[in-house]
Amino acid sequence: MRNIMRKTPITNLERLASELRGLRRQRGTSQQQLAARAAVSRRTITNAENAANVGINELTRIANALGYELVLRPRNAVVFEELSSVFGDEA
Repeated sequence: MRNIMRKTPITNLERLASELRGLRRQRGTSQQQLAARAAVSRRTITNAENAANVGINELTRIANALGYELVLRPRNAVVFEELSSVFGDEA
């Protein structure tokens, strides 16, 4: 069976990994710099960005180092940033 690369993350973990990688890159921060800020190893950053097994404590540190927090919410809840896609762009 061939390993097919997906362009759009489909699991929560894949979406989280993609967001973490995107936020780090957007800030122009290396994995090593983020690891130092989050007090985790660079390998942990790599694992987190590749949707590999990373503990919740480490994920929380990484998110905090990027200026975010991890939050649990109901799966079908709509958040403010998603309102335009729910109601359409009526600007």
